[in-house]
Amino acid sequence: MRVGGGKIHEVGSGRPPSDAVDLGDVALLPRLVNAHTHLEFSDLKHPVGTRGIRFTDWIKLVIEQRLTADPEVKDRSIFGGVKELWDSGTIVAGEITTPPQSYAHLSSELDIISFAEILGLQDERFSERFEVGSKHCEMHPLAGLSPHAPYSISSQALEKVLQHARLLRRPVAMHVAESPEERELLSSGDGPMADFLETIGIITKPHFPWSTEPFDHLIQMLGKLPAAFLIHGNDLQQSEIEKLAKHKQITVVYCPRTHDFFDFPMHPVNAMHHQGVRVVLGTDSRASNPDLNLWNEVRFLLNVRQDIEASQVLKMATLLPAEALANAFPQLAPCGAIAAGFRDRLGLVSTTAVTQEQLYRDLSSNDYRNLQLN
Repeated sequence: MRVGGGKIHEVGSGRPPSDAVDLGDVALLPRLVNAHTHLEFSDLKHPVGTRGIRFTDWIKLVIEQRLTADPEVKDRSIFGGVKELWDSGTIVAGEITTPPQSYAHLSSELDIISFAEILGLQDERFSERFEVGSKHCEMHPLAGLSPHAPYSISSQALEKVLQHARLLRRPVAMHVAESPEERELLSSGDGPMADFLETIGIITKPHFPWSTEPFDHLIQMLGKLPAAFLIHGNDLQQSEIEKLAKHKQITVVYCPRTHDFFDFPMHPVNAMHHQGVRVVLGTDSRASNPDLNLWNEVRFLLNVRQDIEASQVLKMATLLPAEALANAFPQLAPCGAIAAGFRDRLGLVSTTAVTQEQLYRDLSSNDYRNLQLN
């Protein structure tokens, strides 16, 4: 491989030139692409709550966490999160941000795609967040919109956000089908999520239920966008996955260790693969995950979800999210693969494997580290 000027110029095989650098017994890999983070929680030492916590109880704790954080703590948390992402191999990150917030000064090499979070079932709250989120997109070329979740924004407000995203030709990231409680709220207007919203002063009856099949219409709405990221999809059913497969511009973001933290039923990632849905990986936040190291998500899947092809797991952390984000932002430098014209920022994992099976065994247990070319 020949590199220079920040790019890979040539990839080949055979006898290396005399000035080639021997990296030893390693697997050479692209840098990683983390499709979903919430960096403002990066100061947390441990996830909020305990493993298996009910989702609505966790949300309550997270809201309390946000209310007690001051702007200085938030800035330090984001700075620390950016450093953790870069040090653990991430080169592009899809970040949910609470504007006003800028990331341009934090790193010259880590590309952060910042999705401005917009939420509010009450008109006043939504209007304020919509205005600030729209300004965020105007100010930052690598930005999109994030109508937070179906349980935190009205269907009318959601349509307004999606219309604005189409007008700006910016992508949308939205938490969808994250828990069974969400489905119950949207389809019946009842359940733990409805009870939780009532306890924080939200009158649910004007907003819920949506319909008996709430995610069908939502998938249709997201499918009208140039690019959309459906985050989690933990509770999507087979019929919904089949509808999702018809919209190639929608990418599902799966956060394996966060999914495991809540002890949800097995994620339908394999059903999505079989239908041709593009699925990529994210770490979510330290509120539900012990760290922001995307390679730990890869190793988790290689060890726990052996029903997923190992080669596909690697693509979910590299090429597939890079392609999805490049579709939304063509100005991004190509990454996610070792090929001519792509960024020369690479990583490596120690291995003495001589077979593919041995290689994936080593990848499932060994650390990823950044390759320093200069």
